[in-house]
This record gives sequence, structure tokens and C-alpha cells, in this order.
Amino acid sequence: MTILFLGCAEPHGAKRGVHQNEPRLEEMQAQADIGLLARGGQSVDNVTTPPGYKPGDKLITYEGPGWESQMVGYRLYLDGRNAIDVFGKKTTNMVLKQVGRGDDYHQMQPWGMDILKVGASLGGGGFGVLEDGEARQIGPAIQFSAKILRNGPQRSTVEVIHSQSQKCGGDVTAKYTIEGGNRLTRVEVDSQCRLPLVAGLVKHPGTTQLSQPEKKAGWNYIARYGDQSLVPDNLGLAIFFQSDDIVAQGKDEDDDYIIFKNDSNPEYLFAAAWEQEPFGIRDINEFENWLKDTLIELNKTSP
Repeated sequence: MTILFLGCAEPHGAKRGVHQNEPRLEEMQAQADIGLLARGGQSVDNVTTPPGYKPGDKLITYEGPGWESQMVGYRLYLDGRNAIDVFGKKTTNMVLKQVGRGDDYHQMQPWGMDILKVGASLGGGGFGVLEDGEARQIGPAIQFSAKILRNGPQRSTVEVIHSQSQKCGGDVTAKYTIEGGNRLTRVEVDSQCRLPLVAGLVKHPGTTQLSQPEKKAGWNYIARYGDQSLVPDNLGLAIFFQSDDIVAQGKDEDDDYIIFKNDSNPEYLFAAAWEQEPFGIRDINEFENWLKDTLIELNKTSP
């Protein structure tokens, strides 16, 4: 399956010329970042975890690679969690190269903050495995590596490799791509995992689960919306997937998730929409409209 990435679409509900700071097509930006704390936060193009590396080690700023557009930033935990966290942005500027270099990104900064509590879940669209009937984080590997394949100005891609993943029984490679002016990240996974692969969204109390009312051929989504940011305020999370690529949807204590077919390499999209982002989605009705508009565009460009 080939995913045709949505182009530089306007934010839902925005009109050209109304907002002074609205991103223009010619100004669309995307950026990826890997910062090494051992080098004072210096940004590098690639990193490989050393022997004995474990979650929480102070090797990489914000614990893994990050990528962003004017609307939102994401980070991936470069370890056995493999979960996606969200940086809510209050500015259209590129900010990741300053994050984790002395500031506390868990507290509100002029640019925004880390807004998602991940815990034992897959976060805001990460992938893992189906184990004992539940979605689980993918777990240990001999080493993890991240490499920036493309770094803007209008598209950025990060490649992550889990070398000899214990649960999968081999290497797992994934590419994460974001385009300027877009909330969506495209994920392309290459693995012959011995366990079924899943992608999921963290479940927080008081949030509303959303999905397409009628499951049809082509693109579908699972989503959650509500007071689930660390601010706290409204945050929407979504995964878009091709119905032919999955065998089922599921849920457990930590995640809503989709289960991919074993005979194909998963490809899907995820997104976060924070109410304080520039031109942000403010309530569940706007979020549902954005989900529907995105489905229409995806089915138009990649039937």
C-alpha cells in the first residue's frame, strides 16, 4: 500500500487573509531534531544507543528524536516504550532545537509544552505488539538508532531502527514523516514481527472515544477527545488507517488500538490537535469536523 500524504492543507475552519500569523503556502515548514545532552544539547543527524541504555538515561534531549510542523511537535521515546508524545505549540515557529536544553518542557514555556501523559500506553499513535490479548509497548532490543533522513524545509522524515527486537524476533524499522502546515505524521513500518503489530491511543479518564460511524472500504479512524492534556485542557488524538490493512480494533486498560494483518508492513497516520495551538481546534465538534474533512481528503488522494 502506498500512502499519498496530504499536502499543505489549511487548518480546519481557517480562512485565507483572516489571521495575520496564519501559515502561507510558501512559508510551510517542517523540522526534525535529535539532540545529545552529552554535547550540551547539540543537534545531530543520527544516534545509536550504547550497551546498557535504558529508559530515562540522560543521553538524548527529550529522550528521543522529534519532528514538528507549524502546528504541533512530536517526540518518540527511543527505547522499548516506542511511544509517541506530543509537544503542544503556541507558536508557528520551529522550536524543537531549543527544547530540553535547560528548559523544563513539562512546564508551560512561551513556545508551549509537553502535553501528553503516556505511561504504559502507546501514547498518541505509537506502535507496539499484541501480546496476551492486549496492546503492549514493543519492548527491549539490542540497540535503538534514529536517523534524520530529511530535515525540511517543507517535509521532515526520521528513521528509527530496533535492532533484534526481543518480542518481534528481528529488526524493526519505522519512518516518521511530517509536512509543513499539517498535524499528520505518516508512519511506515518494515518488520517481520512474530507477534501482531498494533497502533494505539492512550485512554485518559473523561475523554470521548470517536470512530467513523460506518466502517467502509478505504480510510477509517479511531480517535479520542477531551480534557486529556497536562495543562489541563482539550486535546484530540487520532489514528487514520486503511480498513484492508487491519484485522480488528480493540481496547484495553491503557489504549484504544488497531491490529494490523501479519502479512503486510503497517502504514498509517496519526495526529494531535491541541486547543492552544495556532488556529487550534477548540471543541469536540470542531475536532469531529476535522476528522471527517481529513477522511474525505485521504480517500480522494489515496483510495
